[in-house]
Amino acid sequence: MARAMVLRWAALAAVTSTTWIGCEAAPRPRAALVVPPRAAATEGSTPPSVATPASAGAPRDATPPGSPCPRPRADLTPLIATREGLPIPPIERPIGLERFYDALARLDRGLATEHVRIAVYGDSNLTMDYPTGRLRRLFSAAFGEGGHGFVAAGQPWSHYQHRDVQHGVISGWKPYAITTAPTGDGLYGLGGIVVENEWQGATTFVATAREGAPVGTVASRFDVFYLQRGGGGRFDVVVDGERRARVETHIPRGQDDRSPRLGMERIEVAEGPHRVELVSSSAAVTRLFGVALERREPGVVVDTFGVGALNTRSQAAANPALSTAMLRARGYELVVFLTGANDVFTMDAVPEAFRKLVALQRDALPGVPILVVSPADRGAKKSFPLTPRVVEQRRQLAEELDLPYWSLFDAMGGRDSMARFLRDGMANRDAIHWNQRGGDWAGDRWAAALSRGYAERLAAHPRAGCDSPASLGKPDMGATAPVRSGTRGSHRP
Repeated sequence: MARAMVLRWAALAAVTSTTWIGCEAAPRPRAALVVPPRAAATEGSTPPSVATPASAGAPRDATPPGSPCPRPRADLTPLIATREGLPIPPIERPIGLERFYDALARLDRGLATEHVRIAVYGDSNLTMDYPTGRLRRLFSAAFGEGGHGFVAAGQPWSHYQHRDVQHGVISGWKPYAITTAPTGDGLYGLGGIVVENEWQGATTFVATAREGAPVGTVASRFDVFYLQRGGGGRFDVVVDGERRARVETHIPRGQDDRSPRLGMERIEVAEGPHRVELVSSSAAVTRLFGVALERREPGVVVDTFGVGALNTRSQAAANPALSTAMLRARGYELVVFLTGANDVFTMDAVPEAFRKLVALQRDALPGVPILVVSPADRGAKKSFPLTPRVVEQRRQLAEELDLPYWSLFDAMGGRDSMARFLRDGMANRDAIHWNQRGGDWAGDRWAAALSRGYAERLAAHPRAGCDSPASLGKPDMGATAPVRSGTRGSHRP
């Protein structure tokens, strides 16, 4: 039976199985997206109205109907093949992913002019970037590498460590997290992790992966995300030992709106290995969110937002307008909720909080697919009693909101499957967290489920990505976009 399923999917994949083998010494103000005061982020509140540009949701880069449509280049067979005896559950309501698959098809055919960016929210099982790092490696090899994506500027826990990138705090930046060390103001951006300088000269860094890593060894640009507000300090962006920009985060008195807002500094570099240091250059408090590393050529980018102890209620407590600004700045083609493991203790609060989070994504990126992934199993011998209930709650919410759903719980083997992971050396002794082997295993199966859906899309619509391109979730932000400098002028995602 399992072999028959593999052959069926390999046949589907055959439709695409051709082989794929300026410095600024003085501080200058930055344009930014306005964030309302803290009152807008109180529990149960709705995000303030943020105007959606007229171009949002409009198809871009479409080839004229009937024109030549390049063949897809990716070999999906390695992604789709089942490496274990357990069947891989299909994605429920996969029609909701068509826009993402079409964006992937444009990339696959060599027609894309933008990255295909994926945002993944998760809890402590994503802080080490295991399943998401595996997805990044597999999809980069198949469709093209767009860069590592976002990594937080701080490390609230020793187990916050992304794969295929180097990052860490050298000195003087204090970390905060929306769960274990909250700021009290809700201003985190999407990552749920921020840092603030404790003194002038505080230094944190991010760098491309070490030579020999499968991906991430080169980058062409760095987008630094930070908070602008009254009284904010300054920081320098130092690339390979050379100061490339001095960023002023203070909003001067006299401006009509001094509300906290998202700031972003873009540094363009020649493609290659690089190291970026962020150094506070004043004693005033500066808050940093993180850095996104990307290449110029279109490819797949996976932003991993893993936060230890995250549950749905705490995620929904972040300032919604700041999250909206960052969602639009990043311009995702797929948003994934791989959360819920910690909802076992707050199940009553989940439905309202999750609906609020989904509404925020939909408002920020109209039409962009949202995939709900169930939490993993947990428990040394038997499943933790509330975990199957949370899995079912996630499934019901996805159905209610008409969202695609994939059961990682079932992919692991269902009830009591974490016990097998422990016996096979694929999980930590706490029977909650995967180790690298277990995370890779989960990433393999997740990539297979997505790849099967993509193969089915191509089989059913051979011109997917040519006649029916995705709008790519990249609205023309115009004057409301953060300035991305390093080269002079405004740069849009």
